[in-house]
Amino acid sequence: MKKTFTGKIRLIILLIFIIIIIQGIVILSLASTIEDNQAMLMNLKNTVYIAFFLQFILILILFFYVPVFMNNSFTEIHNILKEIAKGRYNLELDMDYFKENMDKEIFKILTSIKKTLDAINTFDKLKKSKIVEHHNRINAILKLAKQGFIILDIKGNIVYMNDLVSDTIPSIIEKSNLVDTNLPPVLENNLKKYVTTVLEKKTKQDTMQFFMSDLKRHITLDSAIVRNDEGKACGAVISVANLQVEKKQKKQKDEDTVSTNKTEEN
Repeated sequence: MKKTFTGKIRLIILLIFIIIIIQGIVILSLASTIEDNQAMLMNLKNTVYIAFFLQFILILILFFYVPVFMNNSFTEIHNILKEIAKGRYNLELDMDYFKENMDKEIFKILTSIKKTLDAINTFDKLKKSKIVEHHNRINAILKLAKQGFIILDIKGNIVYMNDLVSDTIPSIIEKSNLVDTNLPPVLENNLKKYVTTVLEKKTKQDTMQFFMSDLKRHITLDSAIVRNDEGKACGAVISVANLQVEKKQKKQKDEDTVSTNKTEEN
């Protein structure tokens, strides 16, 4: 069985203690028999020298062994913690190897780190699952909405826009920067200007309307500010209403077109 760091330290201290006891017993034994015997005095001195030398060696081993052991043992832990500090939680730790070659106390620390990493990875998986689920729900809501939505970051980059915007206004491209993009004059003077004001002032602006000749109707713009956990503005949501022709209006328009065609044929 691999002796632990604590066990090794205790063994060295115990050896020092035993040497001290033996030294004391020998000295007391010799001292009680000393008269004027020169050889006995020499034996006493030799006993003291040998005991002192052995204690010195053991203390020297203890002095150098502890720092070296601590450095070697904690180097691996230090490397693991450096990787964790970089956000790398999917570390493959060979626990069998560590158990076989590492001190018991240090292995307990690694076991705690491994359990913590497992808990973090489990939490990340659950968090990712929930984020994807909520993201898909929001996408579904935006796709079903009867008005267009453009979501931007604070620099004007389009993070997302629903199909209604991309289908109706093809000059606006998702993942592009709306502020830096050259748009048709009607969008440049209205939509782009409105978005720029929202992002610069970092606050919701009043609704505004403008007429799009291509669609032959007025478009209504509204806004909302997206804030982070510190309450700072980090983006905006722009709603573009009246992009979609209502079904009744479309049906009536189709009927009028058919009626006009029949009249022309007659």
